[in-house]
Amino acid sequence: MHKFVIILFSGLLFFFPVHLRAEGSIGVSGADFLELGVGSRPLGMGEAFTAQTDDINSIYYNPAGIASIKFPLLSIVHQELILDSRYENISLAHPLYGGKFAVSNSFFWVPQFDKVDIDGNNDGKVQFYNGVLTTAYAYDLGPLYVGGSLKYIYQKIDTLFVSSFAMDLGVLKGLYLYSPFDSPTRNFHMGMSLLNIGTKAKDDPLPRMLRMGVSYKPTHWLGINVDATENFINSSDLYDFTYLFEESFRVNTGFELNYLELVYLRGGWKFNDAGTYSVGMGFNYSIGDVAFSVDSSYSDNGVFGPTYSFNVTFKLIPKVITVEDRIKAESHYKKGIKHFVADDLDSAIEEFNITKDYNPYHKNIDRKIKDLNEIKELRKKNKELDNEIKKDEFQDLYFQ
Repeated sequence: MHKFVIILFSGLLFFFPVHLRAEGSIGVSGADFLELGVGSRPLGMGEAFTAQTDDINSIYYNPAGIASIKFPLLSIVHQELILDSRYENISLAHPLYGGKFAVSNSFFWVPQFDKVDIDGNNDGKVQFYNGVLTTAYAYDLGPLYVGGSLKYIYQKIDTLFVSSFAMDLGVLKGLYLYSPFDSPTRNFHMGMSLLNIGTKAKDDPLPRMLRMGVSYKPTHWLGINVDATENFINSSDLYDFTYLFEESFRVNTGFELNYLELVYLRGGWKFNDAGTYSVGMGFNYSIGDVAFSVDSSYSDNGVFGPTYSFNVTFKLIPKVITVEDRIKAESHYKKGIKHFVADDLDSAIEEFNITKDYNPYHKNIDRKIKDLNEIKELRKKNKELDNEIKKDEFQDLYFQ
């Protein structure tokens, strides 16, 4: 009986207008489960994910991030939370009309437990769950990624059912920051998102959040992320922001190490949060024509105890990219850049096409080939125009 009371109380904590943070009050809100992190990779990195690219879990941190996904993805997440509660997620992302479309459903629930009346008699079972169905679209504008999502939020405890709607908006900018090591072409990203802007959950506003983050890869095998999150459920939350770590302002940090993009080790630390540290690991693998990644995480949540997550992501691609393919593709890509700088467009296009053969999902390779072909065509037309002008000038001079 004592266990059932604890589970019921934890369910009420998530459903009604209270919060689970360690410091102060972040404002009264409903649907607090929307603040839970999603995905083993983000969780292992301390939820510092606002500026991260190439991951379908970006849909819950910054919807603009899904524009950077190279191929269709299917992700399934299972999390073990406090007091026998669970959090499930399934997400799918696919190219659509030049951008990326994603749909996701998250489901927080606890096993059914006994309903006990005031006299201590068993009065049936209590069903409790929260869920959010999300559809998102993001586009690569070249200078930056932009994206947005629409959410349908549904919650039930016993006979009470509540639903609400919300939207997220995000932008993500990539550029090159100096590194003494061999690093990606765009090794520094800045992101910002507004989350859970929508209708009330019962009588209370949703947990609205402003997230800002940076991600830096000084080399191919190390990434460092930092996020700052501000709740703005009510006006006092924004006022607290001027005092930095007062109540509603949080900072999350994380890092990721990889070996040949096959094995990953992750860690993170949260400031001004109910939790402290998190760790995670993952690996990429392929069987025949099926490529997938498996990730897991462990997060400390202070007095609430540890939580665990497990994440499988299937890469729906016609060609499995091996480590050798990646190395060869990167080598030819660098040769193509050198030819382009030397103004040898034909050789640059040839190297970029070889790059695409080894790795069709190399960053913006199709756009680079298209741009170089357009430059060649423009040069050809300019040359033809110059010849026409010279011909006309010769004829004018001859007839004079």
